[in-house]
Amino acid sequence: MKLERRFVPTPQETRSLEAVFRLNSISSAARELNLSQPTISYHISKLEDKWGVSLFRNKSGRIESTEFLRSIIPEIRSVAHQLEHIGYLVGSQGRKKELCIGMPPALASIVLLRRLGDFQASFPQLNIRIRAANQFQNLEQERIDVTMRLLPRPADARAQVETDFFTPVANERMRLVCAPDYLASISENGSIQEHRELLSRAQLIHEDETQHFARYLSTFWRDQVLEERSVLTLNNADLILQTAIAGRGFALVREVYVMDALRENLLVEPFPHRLDCERVFHFVAPEAVGLVPSARAFVIWFGDELRNMMHEPTTQRAE
Repeated sequence: MKLERRFVPTPQETRSLEAVFRLNSISSAARELNLSQPTISYHISKLEDKWGVSLFRNKSGRIESTEFLRSIIPEIRSVAHQLEHIGYLVGSQGRKKELCIGMPPALASIVLLRRLGDFQASFPQLNIRIRAANQFQNLEQERIDVTMRLLPRPADARAQVETDFFTPVANERMRLVCAPDYLASISENGSIQEHRELLSRAQLIHEDETQHFARYLSTFWRDQVLEERSVLTLNNADLILQTAIAGRGFALVREVYVMDALRENLLVEPFPHRLDCERVFHFVAPEAVGLVPSARAFVIWFGDELRNMMHEPTTQRAE
């Protein structure tokens, strides 16, 4: 039987239905779609009236999707994603070519910006926009072409490095570093191997709300007590790096942040112990769009840059 036109939802009704189902909240869907709550409610009631079914029910003050809606939601989501893709493509045609990159502020300031000129030289037709933020970013809503997020490290690091460019460095570690002058100031006779107690004398530069030093000490220095050490706490990896370079103490920093400073002899490693990172950087593309050509070019280029960074500098540890 041929269905009448009135049974086909509009694009906005489709997006409203998908958002309410996914968020389990009319108010949250309204905020995400930048619509009013009455508008979202009207879309839902209109669809229920068209289809002659209930899509949601109230349960203990909360909305719950019906069995009918759960049975058709895969098709609803597919249509919603296609609409997002169409909107992205249409929007991109009306402006000069632009590549929007999402990234944690520390990774952008420490690693990306000093190298970005090489990428721009290869793609001079691109306007590049950096959206640096530590909080979660909605890629489709904010028109971000590709972002980098810290996600659990792959189970098979070797396979990921060789086959999956979405994970540029799958075996990243934390390195204990300090300024050369600071190390000399707390060392005796210049012999680090014979004076492991210098770790007790050093000020530790912590990252706020992390347990990196606790893991480091329990893994490599079980006789050391964290509470007995002088501690300086900061909330940003860039600040931690600059504080270590300024000679304020020992910092335990993700190695992608310290490799340039080690090569430039701004930092040294007093000990060889390195702690595996529980999470590593991944490239993430919008689900509805995937990697557009300019984003794919950036992923390949920046992935190569990050992997090249991991090559050991000539002098990497204090002797």
